[in-house]
Amino acid sequence: MQEHYTRWIEQIENLCGSANVGHVDVVVDQAAWDVSLLPALRLMEPGMRWFSLFSATPEEALLTQAPILMRINLDDWRHKAWLEELIEQVGHLPRLMLLISPMPFDVLAKSLQGLSQLEWGGQSGLLRFYDPRVMPEVLASVLSPEQKEQFLRVTLFWSWLNRDQQPVWQPGTYRSNQPLAETFPPINLADAQFDRLGSISDAQNLFEVARARFSELSHEQCFACCYRVVLQASQENYFGDLKLYAELHWSRADVV
Repeated sequence: MQEHYTRWIEQIENLCGSANVGHVDVVVDQAAWDVSLLPALRLMEPGMRWFSLFSATPEEALLTQAPILMRINLDDWRHKAWLEELIEQVGHLPRLMLLISPMPFDVLAKSLQGLSQLEWGGQSGLLRFYDPRVMPEVLASVLSPEQKEQFLRVTLFWSWLNRDQQPVWQPGTYRSNQPLAETFPPINLADAQFDRLGSISDAQNLFEVARARFSELSHEQCFACCYRVVLQASQENYFGDLKLYAELHWSRADVV
């Protein structure tokens, strides 16, 4: 196993031990993937609990494409072996999100399902927070403070591997005496928030262009360049070719 994966697993175990939480919750995104987790999960039943975030939604039938939440008990050698294999096989893909949460599994599952639903302008859609390329900017620049707190209050820590394959830990605000939610409404985005969410995808589409131009920068630095230039284009109401806009901007600006 690669060193950064081993380090991440050690951090998971240490933080779970410090928090007296004997499990870690993992969300894996199966969208547009030629691998299905379902056969392995069914072999692990009934010992491992799992939940499709598409359950009881219009996408429910798309189980093989659904984001899957699973609770992995760290004192069960089969679960720990599955976690290690999962990280080794999926860690390099933008499909893996981790939580250290004492919440009852059913409540956490419904909470995350609610957080994955968005509404904007009378339309509904998916907020793919479980994509580690999306989550950092969603928390940093898309959500309102109140909406961000909805994500933070469900866990002690969120964690993912960034574009440079380095573990990231986002502290949560979970408290054992907080009331458990009874309803899980979708995240309602204003126009400016929805535009920012779209800017993350636009920036990701520029990523390989930035990588080719700035090979000396890390992957995260390249994405930051892309995101800044996309936001600037949006502020200037530019609707042309973003690659051309970026090349012109990058030719006269300090991108680091």
